[in-house]
Amino acid sequence: MPNSIDSCSAVSARWCSYFLANGLDPRELPWPDSYRLTDAERRAIAESIAQFQLGEGAQGRRLQERGRKYAERAGDALFSQALALFVKEEQRHSADLGRFMDAQGIPRLSKHWIDSIFRRLRVLAGLELSLRVLVTAEIIAVPYYRALGDATASELLGALSDRILQDEAGHLKFQASMLSRIPAGRLPALSRLIWRLHRLFLVCTCFVVWHDHGEVFRAAGYRFGEFVLEVCYEFAELQYRSGAAIRSPASNREASYSK
Repeated sequence: MPNSIDSCSAVSARWCSYFLANGLDPRELPWPDSYRLTDAERRAIAESIAQFQLGEGAQGRRLQERGRKYAERAGDALFSQALALFVKEEQRHSADLGRFMDAQGIPRLSKHWIDSIFRRLRVLAGLELSLRVLVTAEIIAVPYYRALGDATASELLGALSDRILQDEAGHLKFQASMLSRIPAGRLPALSRLIWRLHRLFLVCTCFVVWHDHGEVFRAAGYRFGEFVLEVCYEFAELQYRSGAAIRSPASNREASYSK
């Protein structure tokens, strides 16, 4: 695996190009869709989508500050720029979800205890742990948005979920790329332990997510075991890519999901 400064800088440059191109993607969502959620659909998704809309809108100031410090140490100025573009794309998801919620009369949240815990963990952590907490939410978002897109008959919500899923495929590759750089020089046994602890944290988080968002999954036909298996598959893909991520950044807005 290349480990020179030039190689890392080239990877960061390609990620910057990827996010900039993705932000200019001309695909339009069907905003004029006049479909109104049924009472049953609203009950299934309203509180859940409000939580995800809140989480997607995080500013990530501390994460970006840690990214800037790492970039200075590594001599890779574009690392922090790529991280900032990633956060901006997450905020676009929040804005789009909020627009859908406003159109449907679903109230927005200003805070939620799960979001507060994740934010607190990122505040207390260094760059690597911050990234691992963040990527845990990203992994869970994959089956969640698949379920959300199928939970109602709304054409707009289905298209919005599809678009977010395509972005998340790139996000997971980007985060694998970042995680591949940070533990340079770490003993392999320690790296394996960290990945195992991360997987344990992820599985524990699945129980919390199912408790709060189970209605969305059930409305889409998911069972809890299927949800956990899908999450574990995405985690295994992340772990694999983190070992080879610097060789294979996402290009041409590649999406690796199937619906």
